[in-house]
Amino acid sequence: SNLAYTPVPLSVHTDNPYRDPCPTLQLLHCLIQADEGGETALVDGFRAAERLREVNPAAFELLTGNEVLFSYQSEDAIVETRCPIITLDTNGVPKRIRINNRSLTPLILPYDRVMPFYEALFLFRSIIEDETLHFRYRLNSGDLVLFDNERVLHGRVGHSIGERHLQGCYADRDGLLSTLRVLERDNA
Repeated sequence: SNLAYTPVPLSVHTDNPYRDPCPTLQLLHCLIQADEGGETALVDGFRAAERLREVNPAAFELLTGNEVLFSYQSEDAIVETRCPIITLDTNGVPKRIRINNRSLTPLILPYDRVMPFYEALFLFRSIIEDETLHFRYRLNSGDLVLFDNERVLHGRVGHSIGERHLQGCYADRDGLLSTLRVLERDNA
């Protein structure tokens, strides 16, 4: 039921945007790489958000100033949260991106904001799909990549041919930062 476990291409996205809190770190461990295809794409979502702000400030404002509902449902779980696509800190700097076409529900906005919001969302999608913002590489068997799930969008380019197994898991940024601070303190 999850496209992540299929050989088809996946547009760049963040995982679990319907969770609150959302997992902040994601680890992908390539156990078996496909014979062909299945290249990984990463995009700096903060850079993409700043590009949106540069090219269309009104679209940026729509994606930062309106909450959407992300939802996941299965037989034994219904997980939902409302939040903006782009969350800003108190200085107006992007601090969280949540974007995933497969878990975004229909908009619940005033009628006059629906079409402008979708236009802003499609513009942002075109920016994050722009290959000039993509870092593409092929994970080989044994490789592991760790990234910030609230900043870095990830996807799969092209079809995978042959057996392929990536194992993913999540961790929280505060645990990693705590470990780094302890190591810095102990090595000072």
